[in-house]
Amino acid sequence: MSLRQVLAQNQLASLRNVRLVQWQGQPAYQVQLGTDAATAVPRYFSAATGQPLPASADQQFAEQLARYFAQDSGAAVSSAVRLTEFDQDYKFVNRLLPVWRVAFNRPDGLVVYVETAPARLATFNNTGRSTFIRVFDLFHNWSWLELLAGNTFRVVVMLGLLGVIIASALSGLVIYGFLWGKFRTPRSAQDHIGWLRKYHRQIGLAVALVTFTFAGSGAFHVYLKLHPDDRLRYQHAPVVPASALPVDLTELPVAWETVQQVALAELNGQVYYQVFQLPRAEATDATPGASTGQPVEAVRATPVAYYSAATGELLPDGASRYARSLADSFLRQADGATPALRGKPELIDHFEGEYGFINKRLPVMKVAYQTPQETTLYVEPATGRLAARVENTARYEGLSFAFLHKYHAAGQLGKNIRDIITMLAAAGYWPCRCWACGYLSR
Repeated sequence: MSLRQVLAQNQLASLRNVRLVQWQGQPAYQVQLGTDAATAVPRYFSAATGQPLPASADQQFAEQLARYFAQDSGAAVSSAVRLTEFDQDYKFVNRLLPVWRVAFNRPDGLVVYVETAPARLATFNNTGRSTFIRVFDLFHNWSWLELLAGNTFRVVVMLGLLGVIIASALSGLVIYGFLWGKFRTPRSAQDHIGWLRKYHRQIGLAVALVTFTFAGSGAFHVYLKLHPDDRLRYQHAPVVPASALPVDLTELPVAWETVQQVALAELNGQVYYQVFQLPRAEATDATPGASTGQPVEAVRATPVAYYSAATGELLPDGASRYARSLADSFLRQADGATPALRGKPELIDHFEGEYGFINKRLPVMKVAYQTPQETTLYVEPATGRLAARVENTARYEGLSFAFLHKYHAAGQLGKNIRDIITMLAAAGYWPCRCWACGYLSR
C-alpha cells in the first residue's frame, strides 16, 4: 500500500519521518510521530494492509536487531528497556539516543544496545565489560566527584592534581637533565652498582618525559570538559503534514531492487524523499531478501538521491545541498550567524583524523566554514542530526591526546604492539608519581 493510503487509513495528519523496515519477516512502515522528535516512539504499520502493528512493535523490532547483531537466535530475552537518557552503563560516549537496552539470559550477561530509527548497533556489554566500565568511570574519569558537586568541581579537582603531577615531571626533567651535576654524589671505584642505579638518570628522564606527556595531554583533555558537549541538542526533524506528500513513495522513478532505505528530509521549506541505494558493490549482486547489514570496517559510500514529494523530480546535488542546509541551521542556532564555506560539503564514510570513532555516526557530511577557528560541522543526513563540531582548539587537543596519551604514533605497528607500548609507559608513570610524592615530602 502507498504511504498516503496508510496515513489516511489510520487518520494520521502529519509525521516527522518514515522508513521501511522488515518487521518479523514482513515489510512495514516505521512512522515517527509526536511533538518530541528526540524521544517519540515510532509506530509501525503493515506495508501490505496498512493495519497498525502492535504497540510493542518497536520493542520487538529492537529485539530482532539485537539478535541479529549478537548472532544469537536461541537465548531468551530477559528484559528490553527503552533509554532516552544516558545512564551508568550506557554513557554519553556512545552518542546515540534513544536506544533499546536488550538483555539476554546468557551466562556472560550479554546486553545489546540498538537504535531502531535508523536500525543500527549502538554498543554492547557483558558482565566483564560492564564491570570494567564502572571501575574506569570511578577511578579514571572520577565520576564520583561529579555526583558530589557537579562537573565543574570534578574538572577543577582533576586539573589541580594533574598540575601537581606535571610539576613533579618537569622537576624530574630539570634535575636529571640540567642539574644532575649538582645532585649527583660521586662514587668510588670499589662501589658495586646494579644496572638500575647505573642507569638511574636515563630511566628517570624517560619516566619523567612519559609522565609529562601523559599528564599534560590528559589535563588538556580534561580542561575542555569544562564546556559540556551539547551536540544532541541539534536535530532537524520538522513536522510534515500528510498533504505535503502529493507524490507517494511508490510513485518515485527508482529501481527498487537497489534501494536500501528511504526517509524524509525538509530543505528550504520543501519536503523531499531521501532514497538510500545499496552500495554499488552490493547492488550488483543484490537478490530479493538478501541481508545488507554485514559488519564492515567502514561504511561503504551509499548513493543518496533526493526526490521532491511535491513533483517527484530529482533534486540535483541534493546530498550537498541538504548537508549545507543542516549545517547552516545548526550554526545559526549555536552562533547566530552563518559564515562562508571552505569548499564543498564532503562525504565521510569512515573514521579518520579529526572525525574519529568517538563520534559513532556514519556516513556523515563534512561542512567546513571560513572562521578564525576553522569551524567544521559533521552532519548525519539520515537522521538530520549534528554528529560533531570541530574547531582548532579541539583539533590540537585531539592530536595531543591521540599521540601523547594513546600513542597512536605507534599505530602502524599494530594495535597489540601499541597497547604493549602504552602499558609499559603507564607502568613507568606510577613510579614517577611515587617518586614525586617522596620528593615533595622531603
